[in-house]
Amino acid sequence: RTQILLHLEPLLSNMGTFAKKLGQLTARSLESESANILRTGAANKVPGSLSLALDGTLKKGHNMRVFGLGTMASMADRPRYARFTASMLSIYSAMEEELEASTKAGGAVGHVWKRHGQTLQRASSLRTDLADVVEDVDAEMAKLSLATSRYVAGVRAAGVADRATGGARMLGHVYCRYFADLFGGQMLAAPYNLALSLPADTPRHYSFNFPSSDLPAGGRRSLIEQVYSDINAVGQDLSDEAFKAVVEEALQAFKFNVDVYSEEPMLIDAVRGTINMGSGFAARTISGRR
Repeated sequence: RTQILLHLEPLLSNMGTFAKKLGQLTARSLESESANILRTGAANKVPGSLSLALDGTLKKGHNMRVFGLGTMASMADRPRYARFTASMLSIYSAMEEELEASTKAGGAVGHVWKRHGQTLQRASSLRTDLADVVEDVDAEMAKLSLATSRYVAGVRAAGVADRATGGARMLGHVYCRYFADLFGGQMLAAPYNLALSLPADTPRHYSFNFPSSDLPAGGRRSLIEQVYSDINAVGQDLSDEAFKAVVEEALQAFKFNVDVYSEEPMLIDAVRGTINMGSGFAARTISGRR
């Protein structure tokens, strides 16, 4: 056993280095597209605004390396993709239920969710995506990981607190999850499809029906600007304490996210995901030439 480990150690080390670089490369490619909108937007530059404060959580809270590696690792095979999709479905379902409940209760988050909830919600498409790769969606969701369970509990606690105090902590979760989808998530649909030989035009949850717009980057940029503006409007009516609570909740959401992405081994599975994506691209290219 010792001899086997000695032979495997250099290989695993090289794979780990490769996977780390892959995660960084994936992160940079996603980040470059997002950075342009972040840099050129207007609503998220307003001094003292909630949007500006939330953008400030990115550097501290958003671990792009873990995001890149975790994303590639979830392309290792269909069972891992199914577990990841079930996790996301549980999280988004909890978020959207809490946002709906707070909106119906007249909560502050309703200003954002009533205007954009129909466009932003992801739970329905995630459930359909999961049904593509498992026979029983509910059974798959019943096997939630510890990190996912903690994330869901955090979302539920934020929703309950908002309705009890008139706060807007759920906007921290809106920022963490939906803005990631809006900024760069769409770029991930094709890699998943290629790596896992998924049905055509899937995964669905990365696709949005954006409003029409004449702005560069079209409706996506327009929607992001509108959501930022509506978050600012909510922030203006919050007390200093409630304002800070939204920012703190965003940081907590990023921590939950890191835990979910890194709960399973990442390095070797990220390499497997990369190989799957490359072989899937090659197969698609060859098939297209026939």
